[in-house]
Amino acid sequence: MEDIVKAELIAQVDRDRDMMIAFLSEFVRAKSPNPPGDTRDAAACVTRFLEARGLDYRIVSPHAEMPNVIAAFDAGAPGRHLVLNGHIDVFPLPRSDGWTHDPWGGEVSDGKIWGVGSCDMKQGTASILFAYAYLHKLRDRLKGRLTLTAVSDEETFGPWGARYLMDHCPEIHGDCCFNTEPGAPTTVRIGEKAPMWLTFTVKTPGAHAAYTHKSESATKIAARLIAELEQIGDLSVDLPPQVAAALDAGSAEIDRVHLPGAAEVMRKFTLNIGMFEGGSMVNMLPGQCRFDADIRLPFGMTKEPVYELIGHILKNYPEVTMEVVMDTAIPAWSSPDHEIVRYVQQNAKAVAGRDVLPITSLAGTDARLWRYAGIPAYSYGTTATNVAMPDEHVDIEEWMSVVKTHLLTIYDYMSTDGGAVGA
Repeated sequence: MEDIVKAELIAQVDRDRDMMIAFLSEFVRAKSPNPPGDTRDAAACVTRFLEARGLDYRIVSPHAEMPNVIAAFDAGAPGRHLVLNGHIDVFPLPRSDGWTHDPWGGEVSDGKIWGVGSCDMKQGTASILFAYAYLHKLRDRLKGRLTLTAVSDEETFGPWGARYLMDHCPEIHGDCCFNTEPGAPTTVRIGEKAPMWLTFTVKTPGAHAAYTHKSESATKIAARLIAELEQIGDLSVDLPPQVAAALDAGSAEIDRVHLPGAAEVMRKFTLNIGMFEGGSMVNMLPGQCRFDADIRLPFGMTKEPVYELIGHILKNYPEVTMEVVMDTAIPAWSSPDHEIVRYVQQNAKAVAGRDVLPITSLAGTDARLWRYAGIPAYSYGTTATNVAMPDEHVDIEEWMSVVKTHLLTIYDYMSTDGGAVGA
């Protein structure tokens, strides 16, 4: 019976192919760049979809312009609670030039859907919307509870989306979270490094550019400091054995998907200087400079070694002050042996002949919030193509196969009693 049901679910996706493509195109046209983070048009796409199918939902909107959509149903028999998670905000337009397609047009051409957010991650959120609707029709045959969360404010790690829901809506915690962020359909992500955001400010008297003897340059001091902060990448790392084994097994695929060097980066502390502001005129010696640092903590590590090193370095920079913007995250991960991983592997193989490896992620996702709460969380999606770059797009054939893998994986989880569910 299970094989018959799964075959019918796949056939349903094939029948609805054109409708899915049209929905995702419309979803992309509903602009929702963050910042500023206004997702009301995108949320309206989600709620219209649910209303058209008679599916109940509620809006949780702690910020008027950043609504979160929650829907849930109970199956016909007791069981576990699976939470589906996707976000509806997107990166702001990275640049206006370099696009060969309208960045907000949702154009369908050359076997792809184009536009900002088409890949990250409106395709993933659309996928779980359809999966939720299909499985609602089969709810009497399933076990447990299924919850859908389509959230705002993800791109900036903001407080008004999944973070708010986890703090104020415990009914969305569940026993496991299945997130559909893009990455690669040959990998299921079991965890992600943790970000630390720091701001450094350099102040000196400043002067006319011709009088370099009167003051040190704040920008030159900042440049020297940044060079010294590169030592963060040399801090020693002791990975948890399960994570180390997963990275060892998946290193070749990680480098194939994310380009050579990615597997090594996943094992290290990293430093990025995302913003640098200093000086006002070419003929003035800068008296102030500010730069923002993004530091990512590898698995099994804490922020303390970073602060110890920075403190040691700053002893030689009395002109510099440091502000902590964010440092509460931890590099959380879930077991690579969890049943969700097995279901993704089995279904990706059956649907598309893909071999899927459990790996950790380079980029951050809302899945981390479930892990912080001790709840297993996993991400699986399409290839992350041109995310935050001109000509972002999703390949339609790949997306269709991933939609089917999502759907069958959710069905499998809700069709079994499962074993021990642990992180």
